[in-house]
Amino acid sequence: MSKSLPLVHLSLLRPILSGLRDRGIDPQQVLDAAGLTEEAIRRDDTTVHVMVIHQFLELAADTVGDQGFCASIGEGFDPDGWPMIARALEEACSLAEFLSIYVTGANSVASSVVAYLNVRGAHAIFGESRLFRPTIPPAQNDGFMIGLSLSILRRALGDRLEPSEVSLVVCDPTALPQHMKEFQALRGDNMGFRIQFPSEWLAYSVGKHAKMDVPLRALPDRLNPDFLTGFRMLLAQSISQGGVTAESATTLVSMSRSKLARTLRAQGTTITKEIDEAKRSFAVNALASNATTIEEIAAQLGYTDPSNFARWFKRMSGEAPSVFRRRCKEDIKQPDLA
Repeated sequence: MSKSLPLVHLSLLRPILSGLRDRGIDPQQVLDAAGLTEEAIRRDDTTVHVMVIHQFLELAADTVGDQGFCASIGEGFDPDGWPMIARALEEACSLAEFLSIYVTGANSVASSVVAYLNVRGAHAIFGESRLFRPTIPPAQNDGFMIGLSLSILRRALGDRLEPSEVSLVVCDPTALPQHMKEFQALRGDNMGFRIQFPSEWLAYSVGKHAKMDVPLRALPDRLNPDFLTGFRMLLAQSISQGGVTAESATTLVSMSRSKLARTLRAQGTTITKEIDEAKRSFAVNALASNATTIEEIAAQLGYTDPSNFARWFKRMSGEAPSVFRRRCKEDIKQPDLA
């Protein structure tokens, strides 16, 4: 998929076609107005400019006469219908894993946005940032994504989802149906939606594991095999935002330091080991990609002095960051003799 144009797979419009038919509306009139065909939407490999998607969604809502139409479709949509979400539901144990898998796969179907999951202390923020400024306000697109995000939260939390702890940010709150007004809905700009919720919710089970009726963090240590996976996922999401300390790591899972230490010790590891491994993994990937300077990588990991980062990295990997980066470049240049 081109990275120079904001392209999106047309297949993402399939639930909207079904929603129109459920309302007793022939989608052909909306397709004609947007210059699309149902055949193209049914194919898996057709991409269009994102403005075509926005136009289709706005036309669909206008045709139905309901500005909350796309948000309602997103909320009621079976996410198994989207391959990248179906994969996340199949592979993820926790909500943190699900959202991380989704974020990783999102760029395979769109070059117009960057999906993200940010964890800062007691709050987690999931959303998308647009790479191109839209010429059509993306109210219905944002509404659909908010609805879909809420459906995922409900899958993980069920009746434990507390609306007062959730904030929704969209370019136009009128694109949300009336029943979503129980959440705090805020007006944002046209550059992406976001949803904020307590970071402790990231430890709840999701997907095929969602039958469990308690959050992972509430289980006894010996019955909690998925805790370590979820904790590592949270560290990976947070580690490049200025570094993670043992104290800040405890806020990711809403535990005291002693409780977290006991939980990790029962699984053969420590807080320090897990933070070091998250830092090492991030540093290795960043150095190998060659997209940022060593000084920038050091700052992302919370080092004010790059020399301190260099000493830490050498202790962890056996070689200096500059040597590691140079070796990665040389490995890439080596011809394949197989």
